[in-house]
Amino acid sequence: MSDQSARLSLPYLLPAQAQKHVTHNEALQLLDMIVQLTVEEFGALTPPPLPEAGQIWALGDAPSGAWFHEGGKLAAWLGSGWLFIAPRKGWRAARETELRLWDGAAWIATGAASLDTVDGLGINASHDATNRLVVAAAATLLTHEGAGHQLKINKALASDTASLLFQTGWSGRAEMGTAGSDSFEIKVSADGGAWATGLSVDPASGAVSAPNGITAPSLSGDAVTQSPIDATAGRLLKTGDFGLGAVQAPDIPDLDDPALPGGAYRTLQATPGTYPAGAGTLGHVLVLKHEAGSGFQFFLPVGDSASADRIFSRVYDPAAGTWRAWQTAYSTATALGQVSQANGLPTGALIETGSNANGSYTRFADGTQICRHTLEITDITSAAGAIFTTAAEAVWTFPVAFAATDALCVSTGGPRDAGALWARGRAIDAQSAGIRVFAANSTSVTQTVEMQATGRWF
Repeated sequence: MSDQSARLSLPYLLPAQAQKHVTHNEALQLLDMIVQLTVEEFGALTPPPLPEAGQIWALGDAPSGAWFHEGGKLAAWLGSGWLFIAPRKGWRAARETELRLWDGAAWIATGAASLDTVDGLGINASHDATNRLVVAAAATLLTHEGAGHQLKINKALASDTASLLFQTGWSGRAEMGTAGSDSFEIKVSADGGAWATGLSVDPASGAVSAPNGITAPSLSGDAVTQSPIDATAGRLLKTGDFGLGAVQAPDIPDLDDPALPGGAYRTLQATPGTYPAGAGTLGHVLVLKHEAGSGFQFFLPVGDSASADRIFSRVYDPAAGTWRAWQTAYSTATALGQVSQANGLPTGALIETGSNANGSYTRFADGTQICRHTLEITDITSAAGAIFTTAAEAVWTFPVAFAATDALCVSTGGPRDAGALWARGRAIDAQSAGIRVFAANSTSVTQTVEMQATGRWF
């Protein structure tokens, strides 16, 4: 049987041993030294000049003086000399508020030893093989140590996952990070099974981009519009959608669709719908919405159309369930030109003017037409009582015909010469008028008569 204990090497009392108190006191000294072990200094190399009984130093590798050759041991002053003990692996020693662990070669901080060696850590909870660190608390604070602070999540390969997962009842609801690639993505789920990618940031360009083949830089995911006319509520609008910021406006599916969301579109030859008369099918369309079921459209023809300089507009009538007729919005480029109409509504310019050998004319979009001419009349010699007139009525053929003789008014400005002369005009038909000049005395002087006819062209 050994005369020392197995763990602390405390001396045993032997049978028939003389001076048993010496052996007993030696064991007590060892226990007094290592139980609740506290030291004055870790890594000490030089013995103090006036040590006190019971003080202990944890020696460094190469101490001097009375500690020479005792490196790595515990040195205890017993009052009359030094007692040296080699620490065992796993012993703990305290110095004021500092606690260290002997790992077999050096005294190391117990905190560092725990985080480096333990399989896991649970704070107010239990960890497992997957969740090596578990914290159950109302909040977890990570703060700086005098400057900034970073939380780092590292993965081995680009195809692995480094992310933050947010759960409800241990079921995933949102995730942000690099999952399956190096693109930074934000995803959400309603049940923890089906996931929708809200946004994805391309790692090469730094732009918000797509993992589904759309060329960067662009937007992708369910948080943004999925097509140029996607009007899903709450989605972010991509540049170019609805014609905003686009080099080319999106094609309108159907010009007559009242449910089409507001925006700027274009029409092609194959685009279905009702177009303004004479405007063609190539053009730009601006759609405005006041509320669901309503609609207001501007149409701007393009190409070689005769209406290329005009702007047309129309309103959707929700009560009737149909679009009202196209109306023309006029500008300085379209106010003058050829007037036209359909069912009494203008389809051409506001004012039309022209002239020929029979005079000049002005037509207005409301149907009013005015013709003007100057006529030379000679030989006022035929007597009618005391009044003289031309032998025959002069005929004025209008530069353009009127729609009818109803409400057709022919007036004259009278001869330009001074004297007792006057003129009278009447409508013969929709294409001509008769003019006579009257005088108190016969004259062979040529008389100049100003004529005007006012009526309607439709």
